Amino acid sequence: MQHPTPKSHDSLLLFLTLLLLTSCGKDKIELTWEEQNSNINTVLTSVYFTDANTGHVMGGETWAKGYYLSTIDGGANWEVDSLANKRLNGLIFKPSGKGYAVGVDGYFFKKESPLEDWFFYRLPRWEILTDVCFNNADEGMVVGGAAFKSGVAMRIEGTAVTQIDTFKNELAAVCYSDDNTVHAVGYGIVLRSDSGGPWERKDIEGDFFRAIHFPSQEVGYVVGSAGTIMKTTDGGLKWDKIRDGSKIRVSNKPFRDVFFVNEDRGYIVGEGGLFWITENGGDDWKVVKNFSGDDLLSVHVVDGHGHVVSEQGGIFHFEE
Repeated sequence: MQHPTPKSHDSLLLFLTLLLLTSCGKDKIELTWEEQNSNINTVLTSVYFTDANTGHVMGGETWAKGYYLSTIDGGANWEVDSLANKRLNGLIFKPSGKGYAVGVDGYFFKKESPLEDWFFYRLPRWEILTDVCFNNADEGMVVGGAAFKSGVAMRIEGTAVTQIDTFKNELAAVCYSDDNTVHAVGYGIVLRSDSGGPWERKDIEGDFFRAIHFPSQEVGYVVGSAGTIMKTTDGGLKWDKIRDGSKIRVSNKPFRDVFFVNEDRGYIVGEGGLFWITENGGDDWKVVKNFSGDDLLSVHVVDGHGHVVSEQGGIFHFEE
C-alpha cells in the first residue's frame, strides 16, 4: 500500500479546506437602499410601519431619554418627540390600529390609532422591558430583564397587569403565533404558553436568543446573538436549529432581529451591517454586501417597503 507523501498530504488538506469554505459560503448580493434623515443621533431600537407611509421608531439613551420618531410619508420626513426620560425599546401595532411600546423602568405606552397620541402607564415591575406583543383580543405580554440572569414576563389585558412571571434568564423578545399561544426568548431560554397557562420551557440553549417572529400560526423563526437560527413548523411545539451558532466550525454572526413577510421570505439584521435574506424559508441565505456598516437592531417590511434602524441612529429604507 502506497502512503501519500507529505507534499501530497498537504495538498489534500488544502483542497478539503477550500472545499469546506466554499460549501459554507453564502451568496452575496447587492440591495438598493437609501439612508433617511432621522434628525437624531442616538440608539434606535425598533421600527414598525402600519402601511407604506405611516411609520414609527423608538429609541433613546438608557437612563436619560426616550425618543419616538414618526413619519406619514414613508420616511422622507421624520418627526422626533421626546416621549420619556428613559430609553424605549419594543414596539408593535395591532391590525385594529392600536399601538404599544415599552421601555426602561417598567415604562408602558399605548395609543388607540397610529396617528393619535401615546398615553403613559407605569407597570408594577420596574424592569428594563425589551419587547411587547398583543393578540387580537387585546391581551398582551411584555418581557424584559437584566444582567443575563434576571427575567420577567407580564401578562396584560388592556393596560392592567394580570400575571407576573419571573425567570433566572433575561428575556429579550416575545411574539404571539395566534390569539391563544405566546412565545418568549432570551438568554439561553425559549418559552411557550397556551391560553394564559403556565410557561413551558423548551430544551434549547446555546445562545442569547434576541428575536422571534411568526409569519403564520405554524411557522416561526428565532435568531441569536451568536449566530443561531431556529425554525418551527408546528406553532413552537418543536424547534429545529437550521444554523447552530454554538458549533466551533460555524462562524459567529451577531444577529439582532428577524422578520418574515411570509413563511418563505425573510430578513435577518445584526451588528456591523449584517443583513441576510432568504426566499425559501431559511434553507438558503443571501448576504447583502453593500449595506450600511451600522449595528442594525430592528427590521420591518410592509407592502414591499422595508426599513431598518441602527444603534448609531440610522434609518434605512429598501424595496423588496
